[in-house]
Amino acid sequence: MSRTDQMMPASAGEPMIDANHAAAALNLPYYWFADHTMRARYRIPHYLLGSLVRFRLSELQAWLATTTVHRPDATAADGMPGEEAT
Repeated sequence: MSRTDQMMPASAGEPMIDANHAAAALNLPYYWFADHTMRARYRIPHYLLGSLVRFRLSELQAWLATTTVHRPDATAADGMPGEEAT
């Protein structure tokens, strides 16, 4: 089990959201949240509930605050956290 799978929720009362909602809430690409490789590479906090992947918005906001993210735009559609846009 990974460290993320073993973490206790920050707030048991906070609802969990899916990748679609996470991407929309943070204005980031959907695939960053849906793809296992991206979640692992950029240490996106998540929970595995069987085959479902869920997120807590408060944890994602804290992650985003501590991560350098180059948001996709018309010239850099594949910007990645921590990587300079070319």
